[in-house]
Amino acid sequence: MTRNKKWTREETIIAFNVYCKVPFKNSSKTHPTIIKYANIIGRSPSALNMKVGNFGRLDPELKKKELEV
Repeated sequence: MTRNKKWTREETIIAFNVYCKVPFKNSSKTHPTIIKYANIIGRSPSALNMKVGNFGRLDPELKKKELEV
């Protein structure tokens, strides 16, 4: 079984930048911005989308919106 490569600081910063650019509800592995940046950092679009999702789970503003619904 292959171990996944740990995210570098630079990759994490780029992933956060993508999180800030792509509306959370539109984030997917097929989103053009996700694909573009995944190719730049050498990660799969699925991996980058998962990292973006991890940022979303920590975002207090998204949690507020969930509570309002």
